[in-house]
Amino acid sequence: MGPRARPALLLLILLRTAATQGRPPQPSLSGTLVTGILSGIAVCVIIFLIGILFRILKRRQSSRGTAVDYALAECE
Repeated sequence: MGPRARPALLLLILLRTAATQGRPPQPSLSGTLVTGILSGIAVCVIIFLIGILFRILKRRQSSRGTAVDYALAECE
């Protein structure tokens, strides 16, 4: 480190500490945390869509059952 670099480095450190004294430093989001959050949201969406799919299939199955009952009633 040359003689000019040392005062510049000290000045940068001083400015950096002076700028962050009024507020606590904010932690940066790491890639792992972002991946975890996105994975959790994706799992919730998939579970939600599976629930909707089961409801649709259950309604279709119950409506098929009533259609069969009507057809049997007509045949008798």
